[in-house]
Amino acid sequence: MRKKSILSIIALVLLLVVAIESNAQRRNRAPENRFGIRAGFNMSDLTSAKGLDVFNGLSYYNQNLEYVGFTDTEPFKLGFNVGFVGQIKVAESWYVQPSLIFTSKGYKLNTQNQGDFTQNVELDVSAYYTQLPIDVVWKYDFNPDFRFNALGGIFLGYGVAGTSYFLDHYGEKFVPRIFHEQTPTPTPVNGYIGYDQTVHGLLYEDTDRTFMTVGTNRFEFGLNVGLGFEYKAFQLTLTYQYSLTPLYNYNYDFTSRYEAKGIKDIKNSFEYLKLDAPKAPTHHVISITLAYYMNLFSNKVKY
Repeated sequence: MRKKSILSIIALVLLLVVAIESNAQRRNRAPENRFGIRAGFNMSDLTSAKGLDVFNGLSYYNQNLEYVGFTDTEPFKLGFNVGFVGQIKVAESWYVQPSLIFTSKGYKLNTQNQGDFTQNVELDVSAYYTQLPIDVVWKYDFNPDFRFNALGGIFLGYGVAGTSYFLDHYGEKFVPRIFHEQTPTPTPVNGYIGYDQTVHGLLYEDTDRTFMTVGTNRFEFGLNVGLGFEYKAFQLTLTYQYSLTPLYNYNYDFTSRYEAKGIKDIKNSFEYLKLDAPKAPTHHVISITLAYYMNLFSNKVKY
């Protein structure tokens, strides 16, 4: 009888140890579903500067009168992202991670000087989006507190605000200032530039609201990939985002703008300047984002 009591006590102690250990592991591992806030730093640019000159009413040529377009000498434009993020476990080590964020993109462009007329042009464009990224996340646990993440997914976005600043330095060294001639073909006289006056008129400086500019796309769709780490409730991620939709529609129909100027049978600056429209540029963005997950669900983690 005494032996049975001892065995019973030992069994009870073992059960308590197993229960405590199981509970400790449960308390230390990441919850299956969680919600948090996120903020980060963006570096964005366009995939190409080709055609941006024509879209803005200019066409740049070399000394052989061959079209070369803008040469972008500026690096990434800096920005930010901020919003909410969630994680939903769908299988062992696999999660769906949706986010709702406000993010900034854009580009800066400063062309190289071409000739004595100081032809460099500056473009500084900001574009702010409400964005919904949806990623699939794979996690590898180094220990209960520290995990490695790899993710990939898609995003949808809608442009809500932004500014586009255009500055043409052509002729500014001369008094009185020399302006571009309205000509679809370049000549040595106008510094190897073809000029479409219907875009900016004779203005050498212009500021517009980015998504109010006709031919600019508000909607965007693209791909997102990234790597990162989680430590307890914190997640640090490095991501690359590539838009599949162009920021500008190079084939947009501006017929009414030309008809108002008495020019017929012309649709856009590419046709006016007798050039083929290249593939329109898209945004690509590198982001570093820090997220903090709050314990809002039943399987809370206590740290």
